[in-house]
Amino acid sequence: MIKLYYDESGNTGSDLLNKEQTVFCLASTSLSDQIATELITPLIRSGQSEAKYSKLKGTRQGQADLVNFFRSPYLSVENSKFTIADKKYYLITHIVDKLIEPPLYESGIDLYENDAHVSLTNIWYYTGETIFPGYWNKIQQAFVHAIRLRNREAFNKFDYLLSEAARYTPVNSRDFATGLLLARGRLDKFIGVYQDIEVFDPAVDLFISLTHKWMEQSSGMFHVTHDQSKPLRRRENFLRTLMTGVDPRIIGYGDRQVELPLRISDLFFGDSVNHPQLQVADIIAGAAIDCLMTWSGKKPTQEYHKIMKDTKLESLFCDGMLPLVQNIWKTNPSRPSEKNLIDGSIEFLSDIGSFR
Repeated sequence: MIKLYYDESGNTGSDLLNKEQTVFCLASTSLSDQIATELITPLIRSGQSEAKYSKLKGTRQGQADLVNFFRSPYLSVENSKFTIADKKYYLITHIVDKLIEPPLYESGIDLYENDAHVSLTNIWYYTGETIFPGYWNKIQQAFVHAIRLRNREAFNKFDYLLSEAARYTPVNSRDFATGLLLARGRLDKFIGVYQDIEVFDPAVDLFISLTHKWMEQSSGMFHVTHDQSKPLRRRENFLRTLMTGVDPRIIGYGDRQVELPLRISDLFFGDSVNHPQLQVADIIAGAAIDCLMTWSGKKPTQEYHKIMKDTKLESLFCDGMLPLVQNIWKTNPSRPSEKNLIDGSIEFLSDIGSFR
């Protein structure tokens, strides 16, 4: 039995257009109590009961200690991992998966073949304002509103904005606009089928994604402890459904495949004061967001962030939901009998009773 410890940073739930916190990170570790304590002890300040990245990054000594932490020989991707999501990009993945893909599927087009859904998500991320000039931000906001309320009024508002936006779509962007316009009047079918909004929360998706990375590394079962103070606790029931004892299955195309249900035997929420591994995960998650924002030019860069480039932080990154600047068009052909991730996930959720 492998013990895993998870902590997160930047959680705003379904508020995916939050201007203050635009990135979400989930980190985990399998380090032993002894090694985790040895790593964390130099980071704990006088009068404090635990190490927190937010407390350390603001002082020179704290930054120096963080650099030493991420240069530790104990730290590696075999025992510590993080995944990260750009919340706006994550929101657009749902627009593509929940609104654009279903009508195309009905027309005989498999958007998941060769990862076309990933390419389309990147196109919308970078050119949405070109496709719907003056309306793209409003449409995204209306989609978040529809996700949260899932009622007729919210759906109608989204449909109205789409119709208005289409009037200003440039001729050379109409093919992309049409893909989304096909969803008008059908949000109740595409979104209303979900009992809860957990499927639209990056905390849940990244938890699943990061757990799959551990499952790829080991064939055994996992004992998971997540920090109890985080909003993911509200999603506990849904997470437990993903551990439901139905027949195991592999879903996805080509090299984009995952196993369900999750191989988690126990799921607990613990106090980071009592688990040094949760403090390790907190440090990794906090550093990942801080450094990503600075390295990408979205925040001012200090000498500390430049030095962090030469630590192990980047090597702990295990995939994520981030926009692609290059190689937008991907190749990932399907093989006979394979089901794409969305259809396979929906079938799994249906089998465990997560649909109305």
